[in-house]
Amino acid sequence: MKNLLRNVRLAVAVFRVQAQAEKAYLGSFWSSTVSKLMYNAVFITFIDLLFRRTGNIGGYSKNDFIFLLLVSQIGWYISFYGIFKALSGLVETVRNGAFDFLLLKPVPHRSFLYASNLQPYDFLLTAMPSLLIVGSIIHWSTLELTPVSILLGALISLCGIVICNTLMFVLITPVFKAGEATDILNIFHSISSAVQMPYSKLPFFMRIMSLTLLPHLLISAAATELILRPANALWIIPPAVLAAGIAIVVFQWLWRYDLKNYTSASS
Repeated sequence: MKNLLRNVRLAVAVFRVQAQAEKAYLGSFWSSTVSKLMYNAVFITFIDLLFRRTGNIGGYSKNDFIFLLLVSQIGWYISFYGIFKALSGLVETVRNGAFDFLLLKPVPHRSFLYASNLQPYDFLLTAMPSLLIVGSIIHWSTLELTPVSILLGALISLCGIVICNTLMFVLITPVFKAGEATDILNIFHSISSAVQMPYSKLPFFMRIMSLTLLPHLLISAAATELILRPANALWIIPPAVLAAGIAIVVFQWLWRYDLKNYTSASS
């Protein structure tokens, strides 16, 4: 409990510093905001035209699909700002030598790395407008949402985030020896963003891969399926929780292993 409180205090302090630094560059966020709004406008128009011809896709109505879009975007932003940014920052600190100084600081190193790469103003100015617009066009009264289904969706999404964090960390481990790993991380994050599809209609091998190589399917598609139609996806909960537990163990071991290799390489 003492270590947890220490990590929380550290995260809050670093978060405040990061927020202050971002205030100096608020103008640079507007182009990103406009691009995301245009993407959503085009995608929603495409959904509207598609459903006029088909009526439903994989048992999803137009309203269900827009809800899937909202969940997938929330998942994407969480993985982008909470994981991708942090691990990209880790790669950069190793490359420029700042990682050596970080290891000398009497702070929880992983907590510091994740907290120091959060970008609160970037998130608020670029992500929130898109999420609010998508959320505003959903007919919430027609969705059969229950507290239990929402909790199940949040649980499966959390499992996906944990697996995604470990997978991304695996992808950047070459930086501790080769000094570079950004490209493969960028490629993975770009590919994994295409998750707007009904989970129950996916081929079985893709549903299995969602537990390992395609965790964004858990974060978005499986979470949406559990929220809207929990009976169709209850089977995924036990293996997802197990996979997330294994991912935590692998991350802990890999962090210690890479840290040891980095220390040996620097000495």
